Amino acid sequence: MSRILYEGENQITNGYRKNVHEAVDVVKKWYQQDAIIAHSDGTVVLVQTGQKNNPGSTGNASYGNFVKIKHGDGYYTLYAHLKDVYVKKGDTVQEGQQIGYMGDTGNAYGVHLHFEVRNTYDVRIDPEPYLDADLPHEERNILYQAYDNVKKYWLPNVAVASGEYAGNFGNPIGGIYADQYKMRVHDMKKGYWLPWVENRNDYAGNLGNDIDGVQIENATYRVHLKNGTWLPWVSKVDDTNQGYAGIYGRAIDAIEIK
Repeated sequence: MSRILYEGENQITNGYRKNVHEAVDVVKKWYQQDAIIAHSDGTVVLVQTGQKNNPGSTGNASYGNFVKIKHGDGYYTLYAHLKDVYVKKGDTVQEGQQIGYMGDTGNAYGVHLHFEVRNTYDVRIDPEPYLDADLPHEERNILYQAYDNVKKYWLPNVAVASGEYAGNFGNPIGGIYADQYKMRVHDMKKGYWLPWVENRNDYAGNLGNDIDGVQIENATYRVHLKNGTWLPWVSKVDDTNQGYAGIYGRAIDAIEIK
């Protein structure tokens, strides 16, 4: 039986081709329709609904109605062209749980499931080996990076607890990406905290606007002030001046997580 179809066997109608079709298209054997189930336990990180059949569409619109799930080892699965979606962002799902029903929404020319597997860096890999098997287990460093507001690009990734920092002394940072942390930053120009983000599906910041405060849940972290020094380590998140790293009105040019 299938790890992605509720009661049928996989029949691949369009295989994986790197840089061409980085997914597999699947129907129930004998070209039948079926409900779609979660491949493995995980958390729903992205959902799109309200889409119709739209041949030739691009970007997220091409997926039609879709569900993206993050799994325990940091891998992702994505289920697209759904007729119906039964889950919402933030839901915890179990292996085998129904999450939607096969359809032809988005850039589709017939009812089928577009199924993707993405690695811990959110890069698509060949999903065919995992149609009826567990996802890979990959040991890796947790990475994060900062956006240089002067040079206007993302600086290299650094690993948590490596003793390195993300930033460029003298150049304020305007955004932070991190693999597995929930975080938010304080926009110095606008004078308020920006929304929380939870992983590399989004970044914390407003590129071009300097950051003067950072909060990261379940981490120990510190920041470096432009034309200043490193501030003390912070290991909690609250509304006191010990519950975030930074000083309002002073731009941050580096961050370190341990």
